[in-house]
Amino acid sequence: METFTYRGKTLDFRSITGTVLDTSTRSETHISGGGGGGYIGPKGGHIDDISIRSHNTTLQEFWIKTEDGMEKSVNISGTSIPLRAGQRITLIAAEQKGRNEGWYASVINHNANQFSFICDGASLNNLMKLEVFPKYFLFIGFALWLAIAVVLRDGGLAAFFAVITMGIFAINKNMRIKRLINALNAHIEKVSQPFLQRR
Repeated sequence: METFTYRGKTLDFRSITGTVLDTSTRSETHISGGGGGGYIGPKGGHIDDISIRSHNTTLQEFWIKTEDGMEKSVNISGTSIPLRAGQRITLIAAEQKGRNEGWYASVINHNANQFSFICDGASLNNLMKLEVFPKYFLFIGFALWLAIAVVLRDGGLAAFFAVITMGIFAINKNMRIKRLINALNAHIEKVSQPFLQRR
């Protein structure tokens, strides 16, 4: 299967074809909160509002029997793929060369002649860290401001140059990330396409 290379990093794609034996989907709710602190004294007090946040995550597990007779469990999160027992599918997996981990990128349902992303280009980029903002982006901006301030002996002018430089850097980086995501999505569709014609 055709590889994908980006700035010296290579992704290998492979396929697994089999028949769905069983499938189940569940949802997990994650709840977090904070606040409620404050004080009460002899002349009154103040209690902060409580804030509660929740979000749901969809988890799907299905079992397939591969063409070589092995049974394999597949777990995905964040999406639900319409599948039922007896359908023939092909999973496309992406793995970064030199790393011992991979992720399912797409599934082709041969019976329904349907292609679905499991992990699109944006998700793969986040997982594989192909093109991301530097971890210490703000620290780099501060260091740049400090260096310019020392050279120019003017903090205000240094701040102006640092903000402009970091802004240009951020815009360029964001454009590169968008181009990478589009290229990854196109590649996943390209390597999946030949399997859509198979039954």
